[in-house]
Amino acid sequence: MALVSAKEMLSDARARKYAVPMFDVNGYEMVRCLAETAERMKSPVMLACIVPEIEANALDYLTALMDVAARKTSVPVAIHLDHSDSFENCARCIKAGFNSVMIDASAMPFAENVRITKEVVDFAHARGVTVEAELGHVGDGICGGGSEGKSAAAALTDVSEVEKFVEATNVDALAVSIGTAHGTYVSAPTLDIPRLAAINAVSRACLVLHGGSGTPEDQLKAAVANGISKVNVYTDLVKAYNSEMKKEYERMKYVGTWQMIIAKKPIEAMGKKAAEYMEMFGSANKA
Repeated sequence: MALVSAKEMLSDARARKYAVPMFDVNGYEMVRCLAETAERMKSPVMLACIVPEIEANALDYLTALMDVAARKTSVPVAIHLDHSDSFENCARCIKAGFNSVMIDASAMPFAENVRITKEVVDFAHARGVTVEAELGHVGDGICGGGSEGKSAAAALTDVSEVEKFVEATNVDALAVSIGTAHGTYVSAPTLDIPRLAAINAVSRACLVLHGGSGTPEDQLKAAVANGISKVNVYTDLVKAYNSEMKKEYERMKYVGTWQMIIAKKPIEAMGKKAAEYMEMFGSANKA
């Protein structure tokens, strides 16, 4: 199957009340493992990368890998740029063949977020590409922790701004801040599900949750039930891979051992973790 429209993928998820898993990838092992896991689980999937991973010629390599994954699997696959803070990087990835991009101007004032997002939307929609933006600000490392000096409460998505933002930008998907954080949690998060339900009631854009790794299962399921159509996961995948790889290195007697031999169990662990999230999000058997 070739690349599938991310907008169509997310719209189906919203209508059928499940969430598409989005996994950031950074190499052959991850791309192949996650594509094959999605096929085994019969789940749609979005494969993504962040800006540092597309520097120099890395974009060409990653695009080729993800394109092969999309064409070799029978399930819907979309290729996504995650957390770009510039029009230029979005345009670069669109020209390279990505069919979905995220412009993240959430740290900017509302009017500037609207301006930058609309610029990307106009460029992307003219080329049939889906656009995600962020309103509110998902912080790093600790539940609800907004960066740039914002308090946890101030970083949450303001329900009163949602409809205005979506109408002004015509964005397809909206990442919302309801209590999750990127990376590893210092303490377990408590998601603001009533806030999410209120956002879903006024947003025609599909809703996205960042910071899926480590979020309790019951809260993730509640988020999906209340309008989340895509959940981003990365940290738990590399934790699963690296934990097993550390064991392999500790057992390894010959440092010249072929990498694919020692990577077998780490890859299996990563695929198992991805499958758990597909089950959790309800995307298994939805392809």
